[in-house]
Amino acid sequence: MYTSVRNAPEVPPGDGDQAVAEQAAEAAPRTSRRRRITGQVGGTVIAMGAVSFLTDASAEMVTAVLPLFLILQVGLTPLQYGIVDGVYQGATVLVRLVGGYLADRWRRPKIVCTVGYGLSAVTKLGLLGVGSAASTSFVLAVDRAGKGIRTAPRDAVIAAATRPALLGRAFGVHRTLDTAGAMLGPLLAFLVLLAVPGGYHPVFVVSFGVAVLGVAVLVLFVPDIRWKAEPGAAQASLRAVGGLMRDRRVVALAVAAGLLGLVTVSDGFVYLSLQRKYVATCRRTGEWTSP
Repeated sequence: MYTSVRNAPEVPPGDGDQAVAEQAAEAAPRTSRRRRITGQVGGTVIAMGAVSFLTDASAEMVTAVLPLFLILQVGLTPLQYGIVDGVYQGATVLVRLVGGYLADRWRRPKIVCTVGYGLSAVTKLGLLGVGSAASTSFVLAVDRAGKGIRTAPRDAVIAAATRPALLGRAFGVHRTLDTAGAMLGPLLAFLVLLAVPGGYHPVFVVSFGVAVLGVAVLVLFVPDIRWKAEPGAAQASLRAVGGLMRDRRVVALAVAAGLLGLVTVSDGFVYLSLQRKYVATCRRTGEWTSP
């Protein structure tokens, strides 16, 4: 779900159909569908998609090995891991509002994005020094805070760089690249573990390198989009954000999202469950020896 304090541009009546018709007429017959889609959304969207691709690959490298690392090497119990994972997943909730507020207040979303992506990159190295539930929770909370800070400004950059009639396509292209990175991350992590069995720290180092590449793409290829306050427009404020909850549609959406969140199972527990079943099967067949 894409959320931002800044409203997306509105499409005037009839403009969407006209824009789509004009783009269809301009497209060459021999141009592939993929090139038409990526060409219309613009370079800023592709650059932001590349940033998300690299950042998600980095994040999922850590997510794939984190449960086993914390249980087998740091020595956390499953209950402690559950607490850490709760902090990990919940740290972005309020920070998302802060990120959107700062982007609107400063009217410099790229700067806020860079801070968020930078925080997430640095925490990959922070995992090299964790040794308890407290230190792990702190490092992961900073990582998720970085994700929360960058989410709304990132969406604002994409919206500001895209024609209103192409917003759905732009976010679709971005989401595709984002998801592709999430699929690649675990594969990279398992390749590192295949080369260095039990080498969780090398996974974190490689993850840091991938995240730094993402920050570099953001700094070098994403323009510093700025917007000016419109005459008579109210300045962004946290009180205005709270006022959204007086809208019944917003409340209904929030309640629905909360109910769906209650039945969501973290990926980490899935990995731990598979690992437990694997160990039980090996012991039953006599193929398991305790380390």
